[in-house]
Amino acid sequence: MDRDALRHHIQTHTKHNSYWEHDARGIPLCRVCDSCLRDQLAKYKPWVLGLRGRYDDAVEENIEPE
Repeated sequence: MDRDALRHHIQTHTKHNSYWEHDARGIPLCRVCDSCLRDQLAKYKPWVLGLRGRYDDAVEENIEPE
């Protein structure tokens, strides 16, 4: 699907015919359906989707001391 067709297709998404796709951490990225999933996810790097590598840059510590 080219960019203009994808843009038009995305406008047809509703709660009933699409769903939220999330990154490896569970953060919502974009609303997709089965026909545009691959094209939509092509915008993101593989490690964002959890397809390659790990989130070594994510620190699971509190920023401020308790």
